[in-house]
Amino acid sequence: MARLGTMDCERIMKRTRLSPLSMKVLKHRFPDADDPVGVWLPSKPDWGIILPDLGILKAELAAVKKRGGKIVLYGHDDMDGVTGIFIGLRVLRNEGFHVVPIIPRRDIETYGIRPGRLKGVLNPEDLLLTVDYGCSAVEGVKWARDNGSRIVITDHHTLNPPLPEAHGMVNPQVTGEAAADLAGCGVLYGALVHIFPRWEKDEQLLAAVALGTVSDRVPFTEWNRYLLHCFSCLDMSKLTEGLKLLLNNWPCRKRAWTGAMIRQSITSTIGKGDHSGIASMIDFMSSYDTLWCNKFWNNMKRSSDERGKTLSDVVTAAIKKKDSEADALGMILVFLDDVPCGLGGTLASRLCKIYRRGTIVVTRREDGKLVGDTRSIGDWNMAGFLVSMRHIFSSAGGHYRAAGFSYEGTDWEELRNQLITHMTEYPTRPVPEPHIDLVLDELPDPGQFTGLAPFGPGFLPVAVKVGSMRYLLQLNKNCQANWCITEDSGE
Repeated sequence: MARLGTMDCERIMKRTRLSPLSMKVLKHRFPDADDPVGVWLPSKPDWGIILPDLGILKAELAAVKKRGGKIVLYGHDDMDGVTGIFIGLRVLRNEGFHVVPIIPRRDIETYGIRPGRLKGVLNPEDLLLTVDYGCSAVEGVKWARDNGSRIVITDHHTLNPPLPEAHGMVNPQVTGEAAADLAGCGVLYGALVHIFPRWEKDEQLLAAVALGTVSDRVPFTEWNRYLLHCFSCLDMSKLTEGLKLLLNNWPCRKRAWTGAMIRQSITSTIGKGDHSGIASMIDFMSSYDTLWCNKFWNNMKRSSDERGKTLSDVVTAAIKKKDSEADALGMILVFLDDVPCGLGGTLASRLCKIYRRGTIVVTRREDGKLVGDTRSIGDWNMAGFLVSMRHIFSSAGGHYRAAGFSYEGTDWEELRNQLITHMTEYPTRPVPEPHIDLVLDELPDPGQFTGLAPFGPGFLPVAVKVGSMRYLLQLNKNCQANWCITEDSGE
């Protein structure tokens, strides 16, 4: 009989410590499940089944090593992409591969795999391996194939034909179901630990995949919850100083926390775009230099405070610039000429939360071209909306609730008219009603539900109704739980 590891024992203990009311919440959330507790906190996944084309990736890795080529690891300049790059570098370099990372800059480069970024780097004998990227890169993949290179895409974004003709596509959207909720870093982690099993419980990889998963706002369900559970059991003494510092700023890591708490404490501090720490995060997460890491983190905190003040001003300006015609169609549409690089998505999220409807924020890059960030609370399928207009964009893609685009033109009125016209034709869903898990006669002790944490997208904080009032579970940085009367989702 196989011995249970520490993570397995911890998972079993966590399942058995749930309060009776917590069990009722799980039965309400998973009404069709024979074992709602098992759905809430599943066992180890079989990555070889839930991720497609792992056999192709394994063969391509063996082939590139045999012919003496290198791996060009092409990522994305957000926390999901950067943590994925970190995972790829750590595993592949230690397995004897020559790896060159590329992380495009969103302030000056169009989203996607751009041939101009690969010229002089990707050679015919090389393997282009993407992270959190590539499932809509038809032109970029064609260029790489014409160059004589091999291409395997690892991504998690929505698949919208036509798809690029890569040699392999490791994207859980292909198989669907629970695996489709993985973040980009989670996809690469699952792929590489399937091929190189000795890395499965590596503390640095688990820390990185947790940071990327929470930062990318993917659902806290199924395999993501499994990975977050593994993260909660890791030994911090085996981390780099950079990763230790990040985890020391992770509120209530060993107890009850929410994704919003982590994004506020860590993801927002790092930021993205101009004057953020994202460009140096690979070095930071890899560093054992305590003094340098502390200095870098303090600089990021100061920059974050400045971005916070800027964001407040930008939100005020955006509210005044809200497009009335789009408003009548159920969409928040805002054009601001000078949104600081990296704040477009944050601004869209803020407006989406304020108005509880889909939001598009458009601004200009340094070269004058228009770019957009979109967010949705479930009323608009943002990736579908943008990709259905692919003919006017140089690149477009993302998820149902978060997506983005690049537009080669510079005429805002021309782009606005096309967006408005498409809004009148595109189907939407009703705005989701605030969830209620239990209807009770009296308000229970909120501490009864903390065993269900972490809470985040796809697994929201518990909400109960007593009389005519809805109460939402709230957790603070001191690991205390309380109730708040609100219609907010808690996401």
